[in-house]
Amino acid sequence: MALKSKTALLELKADFGAASTGEEILEQKRNIILKEILSMVDEVQSLRERVDEAVQKSYRLLVKAFMQSGRERVGRMSSMVRFEAKLEVKKRSFIGIVVPEVNVQNRAPLEPVAYTGESLYLDLARVSFAESLDLILKLSTMEIKIWRLAEELKKTVVRVNALKNYYIPRYSKEIKSIESSLEESEREFLTILKILTKEK
Repeated sequence: MALKSKTALLELKADFGAASTGEEILEQKRNIILKEILSMVDEVQSLRERVDEAVQKSYRLLVKAFMQSGRERVGRMSSMVRFEAKLEVKKRSFIGIVVPEVNVQNRAPLEPVAYTGESLYLDLARVSFAESLDLILKLSTMEIKIWRLAEELKKTVVRVNALKNYYIPRYSKEIKSIESSLEESEREFLTILKILTKEK
């Protein structure tokens, strides 16, 4: 049990003030993270649908290329495709949360080797898969950001609840207890002082 003195009371009031300020700051952080996640959810859903469509289209074109040219020829032609790219991952900070930003730079452009003229569907599939890859990388960057923000949101909610439901009520109760004890001690002191002055 804490020592019921004015010093202890002042320390508790300082802790109570810090906890209250901390709760306000964490609630603001929680709201900012939640707003950011909600603003990204629709965009991610739309992008996910675009990725699904692009991948399905690419596979449909590949199937047509198999039907037009045969498995062996498609295998031979696909082994000739050069795809060189530089993957760059930058770390960005969003209100203290580190989120990755993925950037892909093609070193060898796709266009000069894309169209072989031997199979229209193979050429179209090749270009379609390259476009799908760009969309997949963009989607993965956004999904990683949302997961990082969601993890931070979960931690922030736990901290806000701990302050709101445990620490702040506990400090408030202890402050009232010490104030009550000090008032009682002061009354006793005044009563003793009155008795002593009467006896003189």
